[in-house]
Amino acid sequence: MSYVVGLTGGIGSGKTVVSNYFSTLGVPIIDTDIIAREIVKPGQPTLEMLVNSFGENILYKDGSLDRVVLRKLAFSDSSKTKLLNSITHPAIRERTLKQVSLTQYQYCIVVVPLLNPNSGFTEIMQRILLVTADKKIKIERIKTRSNLKSGEINRIIKSQLSDDKRLKFANDVVTNNSSIQNIHSQVDELHRRYKSLSQTSIQ
Repeated sequence: MSYVVGLTGGIGSGKTVVSNYFSTLGVPIIDTDIIAREIVKPGQPTLEMLVNSFGENILYKDGSLDRVVLRKLAFSDSSKTKLLNSITHPAIRERTLKQVSLTQYQYCIVVVPLLNPNSGFTEIMQRILLVTADKKIKIERIKTRSNLKSGEINRIIKSQLSDDKRLKFANDVVTNNSSIQNIHSQVDELHRRYKSLSQTSIQ
C-alpha cells in the first residue's frame, strides 16, 4: 500500500489547484468528493440503503438521487444527519481504502475536504497536508465560481472547521495567497519530501 498523504482545507482555500498540480507530477489523487458521488449512483447499494432510510422521494423519476431533497431531509434534525453519515461514510472509506491499495506510485494523495481527527480517515494517513488562504481571498474565489453572496459564504466558512483547528493536526501547510507559481514551488518541495518519507517508511 502506498504512503498516504491526506489533503484538506476549507472552502475557497484552493485544494483543487494543489491536488491538480500533484497529479501533473504523477501522484495518484483519490478524491473523496468524487467517491461520494459515485457510491450514490443508480444500482449502488448505498443508494438503496438511502432510499430504505429516507424514502422514494429522494429519487428523481429516472432513479438518480435528488441531492437537494436528501439534504433537506438529512439536515432537518441531528438524528437524520447521523443516519445519513452512518450510511455514506463507511462506504466512502471502504472505496477510498480500495483505491489506495491499488496505487502503484510511491505515495498517493487522499483529498478529504472536511477532514477532522475523528473522521476515521486520519487512521489511514501517514501525513496530513493543509491548504490555507486568507479569508478575504477565499471569499473572492468563491464569488468568482458561484452565485453565492458574502453572507452565505461566511455561513459556510463558519460551519466548517477553522484553519486554527486544522493546524493542530496537520503536518504540512501550503499557503495559497499569491501566485500559481508560488503554489507550484511549495508543492514541488513537498513532493520531494513525500517521496523521501515514503522510501523511509518502506525500510
